[in-house]
Amino acid sequence: MKRYTVLSLFFLCILIGVFFNSCNHNVTNDPIPSQVIKKVDSLHTYYDIASDNSNAKEKRLKAINNFLQGARKLEMDSLRHKGLSLYAKLLNKYKGPQKAIDQSYVLLQLSQQNKDSVYIGKAYYRLGFYNKKLDNFLEAFGFYNQSFKIRRNLKDSINAGKCLMAMSNIQRILADHNASKTTATDGLKYIENSDQYKTICGLHQNISIAFKELGNYNQALLWNNKIMDVTKDSIARKKIGINNLPIFENTRANILAKQKKYQESIDILQSLLKDENVIKKRTRYAQILNNLGYIKFLQNPKNVESETMLLEALSIRQQEKSLLGLFASNIYLAKYYRNKDLGKAKHHAHESYQSIKNFGDYEGLLEVLTLITELDPKSLEDHQRFKEASLKLMELRKKTREIYAPTRFENENLLKENAEKNRKISEVRNENTIYLLGILLLVTGIGFIIYFFKQQMHYLNQQNKIIQFEASYETETRISKQLHDELGNDIFQVMMQYQNDPHDSQIKDKLNTTYLKARDISRENNEFETGETYPEELNNMLKNYTQNGIQLIAIGFDRIDWDEMDKTIKITVYRVLQELMTNMQKHSQASLVKLRFSNPNDTLTINYSDNGVGVTEEHVQSKNGLRNTENRIRAIQGTLIFDSEKGKGFKAEIQIPN
Repeated sequence: MKRYTVLSLFFLCILIGVFFNSCNHNVTNDPIPSQVIKKVDSLHTYYDIASDNSNAKEKRLKAINNFLQGARKLEMDSLRHKGLSLYAKLLNKYKGPQKAIDQSYVLLQLSQQNKDSVYIGKAYYRLGFYNKKLDNFLEAFGFYNQSFKIRRNLKDSINAGKCLMAMSNIQRILADHNASKTTATDGLKYIENSDQYKTICGLHQNISIAFKELGNYNQALLWNNKIMDVTKDSIARKKIGINNLPIFENTRANILAKQKKYQESIDILQSLLKDENVIKKRTRYAQILNNLGYIKFLQNPKNVESETMLLEALSIRQQEKSLLGLFASNIYLAKYYRNKDLGKAKHHAHESYQSIKNFGDYEGLLEVLTLITELDPKSLEDHQRFKEASLKLMELRKKTREIYAPTRFENENLLKENAEKNRKISEVRNENTIYLLGILLLVTGIGFIIYFFKQQMHYLNQQNKIIQFEASYETETRISKQLHDELGNDIFQVMMQYQNDPHDSQIKDKLNTTYLKARDISRENNEFETGETYPEELNNMLKNYTQNGIQLIAIGFDRIDWDEMDKTIKITVYRVLQELMTNMQKHSQASLVKLRFSNPNDTLTINYSDNGVGVTEEHVQSKNGLRNTENRIRAIQGTLIFDSEKGKGFKAEIQIPN
């Protein structure tokens, strides 16, 4: 009893709340003045200009400034949020990340004042993105983490997953592969069942690379296979971007090379070099060519092609001024010359160091310093550089883990809380089951009544299906008989005539006659449209029978609203009229056919008459085709009445309720 009292109070509160809300709505939600609407529309014109990549830099920056000034005057913070977000992107593109960071702080401050969590999350993400471009990895990681927590709490799982991918990328750059793998795995929990294929593949890629760098090549290949499975889908490929697909193939080749499956790796890279998307992007082409040259060297250190490929890749990267590319080319050349020409090996190792020293890629920095100290063990300066880079890298790894560890703990607690909530929900459901059983008993009683009613309806439907089946069976029988009697015998006669005299000139004429009969049978039983073009289809079918001097008069055809007709009625009308016209053409010797269409009292009525020889009632009953039309009409609760006498033409009236 207490439960029912609580439920009653609950619903009463809802009704009161709805009442007051409607009152408040009527009081406060006044229409926006048309003048303000015009100003907002005008501002959006500026926003569109600023968003258009085809516009010049000055035009875009001027447009976004005008948009922000107008939004400030109108005191519309929602527009200011939108404008500041775009302004930061434009500043990053045209004036560098630092300017974009300054503007992102303005967006963050405004969003916090307005307690707009969506734009707070966006501002933090932008701050992370621009700091990463400046190699401020620790700051970037912290901002991404703040954005993640906000979006997680908003249940914005897609953007939460993107934040975790950005954090995993930073951990990969810092060579903290275990942490990168963990963060990427967490990211998949948020988006693995979504259509965010690009982010999903990015997370799989980070996990695959982490396993490769940790020496677990089988797991690395397994996660790369997951990417390959996703990219088999054409929609997924489009969302990922065709230009990004070679990245995953290149990673696969590197994993296979680590497994010493050199030929498989070489086959993939050689195939990529023929890809038009790779050829167009010179930096990507140089990357794959460089990998191919080095893996060929690993397969056979005496391979003369390797040096040529490595030097060509270096030349392309020098032209493109790609610092990371120059690092990779020079370090491979240093390894190539290591046991061939020590002077060249040292030269390329130091060139590689110069490319990477200010880039922020600590993993690459440690790799090249390790190689330099091995080539020149006596260089104390290089040993000191290695030590400093190693300590810096360890410090950054430690701090990123410290940033994410509390957040991860929060995630686990949230999962536990959700599990506890689900447990309580289950308990409530079990209690409700008892109450539902009582309701079920009541419903069962009603169900018995409905059951008997449905049984009656089922019987009627079965009768209709029997009628429809008979109509279909008679149609099939008629077609079969036509094929046997009209075509089979003709073809057999032509075959016998050909055996007797292959050069008989009449064979060609008989074959043509047989073809025309086959075409007529096909025309009588072809498919047709029942949609918007149905009236045209029906009209064309009727006109096909007006050859050989037969005149057709159709009255009221255009006044019927065929679009409102049920599909089954359209099909029945088409086939019944087709049968009547076929019967007329073959047997009636008529020169005039009149059809009158009307729709009184929502009943489609079609009156058919011709001036042919007519038939007796016994003849009508013996005709399979005419019996078939009756079955079709009966199947949709319609009626068909024939009226004919020998020598007085043929009449029929069709009535179908619609």
